[in-house]
Amino acid sequence: MPLPPARAVAAERLLSLDAFRGFIVLAMIWVNYIAAMPGLPHWLKHAGARADGVTLPDLVFPGFLFIVGVAIPLSLHRQRGRVGPALLARLAWRAAGLMLAGVVLANAYRYDAAAAPLPRPLYFLLFYSAVILLWRQSPARGAAWYAGAALMLALLPAFRGTPDSEFDSVWLQHGWWGILGMIGWAYLLCSLIYLAAGGNATALMGAFAGLIALYMGGEAGSLDFLPSALRQFVNVPQLLGSTAANVLAGTLVGTLFVRDADAPAQPHGLRIRFMACFAAGLFAAGMLLRPYHHINKIHATESYTLVSAGIVLALFLLFYVTIDVLKWRRWTALLLPVGANALLAYILPDLWEQLAAMLGLPRFWWPYLEAGGGAGLLNAAALTFAMLLLVALANRRGLYLKF
Repeated sequence: MPLPPARAVAAERLLSLDAFRGFIVLAMIWVNYIAAMPGLPHWLKHAGARADGVTLPDLVFPGFLFIVGVAIPLSLHRQRGRVGPALLARLAWRAAGLMLAGVVLANAYRYDAAAAPLPRPLYFLLFYSAVILLWRQSPARGAAWYAGAALMLALLPAFRGTPDSEFDSVWLQHGWWGILGMIGWAYLLCSLIYLAAGGNATALMGAFAGLIALYMGGEAGSLDFLPSALRQFVNVPQLLGSTAANVLAGTLVGTLFVRDADAPAQPHGLRIRFMACFAAGLFAAGMLLRPYHHINKIHATESYTLVSAGIVLALFLLFYVTIDVLKWRRWTALLLPVGANALLAYILPDLWEQLAAMLGLPRFWWPYLEAGGGAGLLNAAALTFAMLLLVALANRRGLYLKF
């Protein structure tokens, strides 16, 4: 039954979530800069395809998924009971935009400048320009949005790529969904679950367990009855099972921070106890299930999802206690600009690289990245800080992206 408008109130502003989002995105930028760097310890490298364990870079993507989940109740709480075509279309549009961008970026490595009508830097500079025009936060769609849509529609058929073991066509092709596409799928599924459950935490916990079971059952062959075309289009166990479960873990935490007008806000103590117990339970469950498929990021195993979600939640709890409970907030000034504009911060490093290549600028801003070691890590940190400054400048100019 729909809630009367007077009974629903806006969720309180979670400064710790904004700061944590900024922290995760900055960590993602830094990790991307050091990904191919030599001379680093193994815990600063992504674990391999056969690994049984998690490294520092392997926690960044689960952190982003968790943040997406926390934001779902904060944005959809007032829509409970009012699910209709307009809301579903909005959710589908948001997810589709992330999926499309994810597919393009997943194909980027094989761009064939000799066969394509545009040089590589120009093509992706225009692609990011279209993304900015389409995702720019504004009260209503204007001429800029339609210009972005037209540019995107022109760029998609202009892509040419080199066929390889993953892609057998020169055209843009779906092989995997890319980071943004995976977020899009998980966001859509978990938003629908949240709305179907009416925000009820008990129902969401049951759905969370169901997503973990979906992965384990799929790995055991329980989903082999699905058409092969569907299984090739979307990896149900990994994408709609374990990856979505990471988002839904965040959604469960997000329910702690929403309320109705006739209900008081949850006290800090209750929130802290729930998050501490939930984090410990996630980690313990992941370790107990470890013998089945190991802790492996590449295969998005259930143990990897549970262990990484537990670690990320424990870190978020630290942010919450420090920022929202103890009110120690001055240090968040370095994180909040990125937290307020995470999508722009995510695409900005590659956008900057394409612009620099287009202008023929020398790579003077990263002299030690290829050398690796301590100098390379400091160089990556300096570049990450430079991206933070660019995001802060964009914020001051009113350029915010929201999918």
